[in-house]
Amino acid sequence: MRTPLVMGFVATSMAFLFLGVLLRSWQVLVLSLPPLLFLAVGTIAAPPRPLLTAQRVVSRDRLQVGSELQIDLTLRNDGPNLDLLEVVDLLPPEFRLESGTNQAVVPLAPGETFAFSCIVRPALKGEYSLGPVRARAIDPLGLGAEDATVPVTTRVLVAPPLEDMRHVRFAPRRTRPWFGQIPSKRPGLGSEFWAVREYASGDELRRINWKATARLDRPLTNEYVGERSGDVVIVLDARQESFVGTRLDNPVEHGVRAALGIADHVLSARNRAGLVVARNVLDRVLPAFGRKQLFRILEALVRVGTGGQWPFSHVARIVSRYFPTDAHVVLISPLADFTALQATIGLKAQGYDVLVVSPSPLDIQRALVPKSDAQNLAYRILREERANLLLQLRRVSEVVDWDPRTPLALPFRRLGRSIRAP
Repeated sequence: MRTPLVMGFVATSMAFLFLGVLLRSWQVLVLSLPPLLFLAVGTIAAPPRPLLTAQRVVSRDRLQVGSELQIDLTLRNDGPNLDLLEVVDLLPPEFRLESGTNQAVVPLAPGETFAFSCIVRPALKGEYSLGPVRARAIDPLGLGAEDATVPVTTRVLVAPPLEDMRHVRFAPRRTRPWFGQIPSKRPGLGSEFWAVREYASGDELRRINWKATARLDRPLTNEYVGERSGDVVIVLDARQESFVGTRLDNPVEHGVRAALGIADHVLSARNRAGLVVARNVLDRVLPAFGRKQLFRILEALVRVGTGGQWPFSHVARIVSRYFPTDAHVVLISPLADFTALQATIGLKAQGYDVLVVSPSPLDIQRALVPKSDAQNLAYRILREERANLLLQLRRVSEVVDWDPRTPLALPFRRLGRSIRAP
């Protein structure tokens, strides 16, 4: 492959040749020969095709948005001598280079190795592939080049930032037979005192109320509130209608962040959690316990992208088909249209308890348009429409109106009480 420098020399030679003929001057015609001689010498010294082996090492293959990732790349020349080698380790556009470099220009002798490293910071969640490595050998005169691709790729999973929900009181209203951390208002295994009853054969000694036994002169046993677990189904609205803003700042990305934070909070309290994502298809993760379930939900959320025209009002049919009716449904939607209200009513009609978490798109929309009187008027109209929709939703379910610029725990605390019924 010829470099742009070749075209420059050819154009220079042709210009002198044309000018010499036009002026009928042999001196000007002679000036057209040196560029041609230079090109002839460059043709003899054509560069060889690079034959390289590359090894890439990353500091970790799973990280959060905004975390640092170190990439170390080592190259070995398995081919002929390379007088000038240009190497680029391709990175996704979502990765911002913090320090170091992902490209280099070096000479490389046969069998010689060269290493360079860089630190990058991802700005968007997703599943990314680092690489391949592009190499170009250039001859000493810079006239010819030979390209090669080293097919070494590395998979990196970038998770959305995790919301801190440790101080949020959120739990399903209805419990299941499994042990958990939710007081079920029935006697059983737990830590909250319920009542005192007569001692029965087989009661544990640590449950005997010794003070009451001594006072009434008969053995008495403490009863505790049985603690059980429940099911939570997270429904994420990722339809095309929900996309407002940029790739980095839009309600769908904020909804993914909220879904991951709620799933982590629910699973940490020993409840079951499931996921439904509404976009061009309905993705689902069936409910289960534990940290493995959190990773399953994380894997599904990392791949969430905006798109699709699936009718959101059909969510109730899908939820009722795959999830029990005593589950608590958390509906995450920017409420871009009234289908969220229809979906909430449909879920309530099926017997589900519903909590609506709505990342507000109004401030995102406002930042995209230049400030003007018309923009302020449109903002006030949209704000009133959203307030009217929230008012209708609050008649049938709990609603969390969330400004994505603030932590998710803040609007939960503003509810002023526990989400679950007393």
